[in-house]
Amino acid sequence: MRKLLTFKLSLISFLMISFSTAADDNLPDIGSSASQVFSLAEEQAVGDSYMRQLRAFAPLMNDAEVNDYIQHLGFRLVENNPAASDRQFSFFVVEQNSLNAFALPGGYIGLHTGLISRTDTESELASVLGHEIAHVTQRHLARRIELQNQLSLPSLAAFAAAILIATQSRSSDAGMATLTGAQGLTQQAIINHTRSNESEADRIGINTMYRAGFDPGAVVTFFEKMQQNSRYRNNSFEFLQTHPLSRNRITDARLRAAELPRRPVIEKPTYQLIKQKIKALTTKITPVVLDAARQQYENNEFKTDELLYGYALLLLKGKKFERSERILLDLTKKHPGQTSYAIALAELDIESENAKRSLPIMQNMLDKIPGNLALVEMNAKLLLANNSPAEARELLLENVHMTIFAPHLLKLLSRAQEEAGFLSEVYETEGNYLLSVGDLSGARNQYYQALNAHTEDPYARERINAQLRRIKEYLYERSLRR
Repeated sequence: MRKLLTFKLSLISFLMISFSTAADDNLPDIGSSASQVFSLAEEQAVGDSYMRQLRAFAPLMNDAEVNDYIQHLGFRLVENNPAASDRQFSFFVVEQNSLNAFALPGGYIGLHTGLISRTDTESELASVLGHEIAHVTQRHLARRIELQNQLSLPSLAAFAAAILIATQSRSSDAGMATLTGAQGLTQQAIINHTRSNESEADRIGINTMYRAGFDPGAVVTFFEKMQQNSRYRNNSFEFLQTHPLSRNRITDARLRAAELPRRPVIEKPTYQLIKQKIKALTTKITPVVLDAARQQYENNEFKTDELLYGYALLLLKGKKFERSERILLDLTKKHPGQTSYAIALAELDIESENAKRSLPIMQNMLDKIPGNLALVEMNAKLLLANNSPAEARELLLENVHMTIFAPHLLKLLSRAQEEAGFLSEVYETEGNYLLSVGDLSGARNQYYQALNAHTEDPYARERINAQLRRIKEYLYERSLRR
């Protein structure tokens, strides 16, 4: 709780500083375009700073399989949004039961696990991502700064702070209280501006998801679901606080979806598997929970393979290895090419100290699907469990570019380097990890130790000095904001 509070306060401070800096720069009258407020590079720098703080304090879900799925789904939509071609994007999942999604500057888009769990189809999930992508491509955050000619900066900062609090909090009460504290006319002007952004994001998002092959009508079903449930749950739908929903907005979405030609939509089974995995990962395992799940299993209530997979994950998390193994072996035999079942069985093998069984299976899958984040991570874990750290190190170094989206892989690489005897590399890798989560002082200390360590890598010193220069630039920018 203390970390979450610190995270909120640091974001608010950073945001208010950003607006103050903008005021000091004497920004020109920008009309309807945000391009004169921030360049894309400046907006990216702001987003990078937000993301470092998120990784340090927010409860991000670091499961490789979940993250790989969200990245692929997100980029499938990005590819079908023409305005997204010149932007960077990164998608991540926040382990919060609330129903929410949000976009940050620089193309960072977050989804709460509660939102993913409450969607019924992949198209509903795609509708949310398509909407948030549109917020980025239309630069809606930057557009709000246009209002500085009409609104006081403290009021604008208060509104933005409220949005961030509502986005990250388990309850939107704190955010709405901050919002209510802003001056009446100023507050209404910003809310109206946000509603116009929502309409634009809806229009672009619907077209994007349709081009990507999803059902545009899912936008309407998801809106109606939120509206119906929000009548009974005042604090569970932060998405409605940061994304105002009205009857007109639902009607407009229905009309736009109806204008598009009907066509068959094929939902991938991976979506249901990811939902089941999120449910298992976010469920607190107790004897009562396991007993209830066992009763459902014995009553044949798990009628699909996806539901059986979810039950097997619960058993695995509860250390009921024998029962979990029986189900997973049946599923892998029935679906030999399904990576989710094989990954779960590999995790079980590591937990039960039988990693030799899954290693050739995982390696074969990675050969067929190179670049799959979940398969890379699981192969590395299996190699470490089989006392092959040098091979794990080599595999992770070959895929080190993945750490941009999954910094937690750097911790796995650090372990592999240490166990393989490449101690001089550990300092640099640990520095890269700490830098990715915003610990500048810790990262700098690791880099200094790396410079003093003996290495056979002729480019190591150059890389490390480049990272130290980055930290110096970050610290300099921070000092200017104070």
